Amino acid sequence: MAAAGGLRDALHGMLSDKASFRAPDALGAGYEHPERVADETIETYLRPLVASPKRILELERFLAAFDCAQTVAIEEKLGKLQAPTLVVWGTDDVFFDLAWSHWLAKTIPGVRRRVELAGARLFFPEERWRDLDKELRAHWSA
Repeated sequence: MAAAGGLRDALHGMLSDKASFRAPDALGAGYEHPERVADETIETYLRPLVASPKRILELERFLAAFDCAQTVAIEEKLGKLQAPTLVVWGTDDVFFDLAWSHWLAKTIPGVRRRVELAGARLFFPEERWRDLDKELRAHWSA
């Protein structure tokens, strides 16, 4: 959609009809409970993106470049990363398959723990912040 030039209208559509943001074929797919996303949150996320044609263009460029190729390209460097690392992943993430969490844990020698949050999706740090907070505190305390 972004490559086809439909991003601007889609973002404006989500701002004028917040239910379309929460839809499973839109950004709602990134949430375990999209129905709980407040209208104010949607405004906070999207309004700055439509503030100017330049911002929309920058978002289109970002989306066009977005894939896991960059991560794979630095695999050799990740293989030398000794920093204590925590990998936390949502099992129901529709954007980033759970297999990537296994790949990171296998690739980074500094991984101390890999955690799966059952049912969580991409935006789990927002929805399941208590779970993430617990894991981060344990990681930093170790």
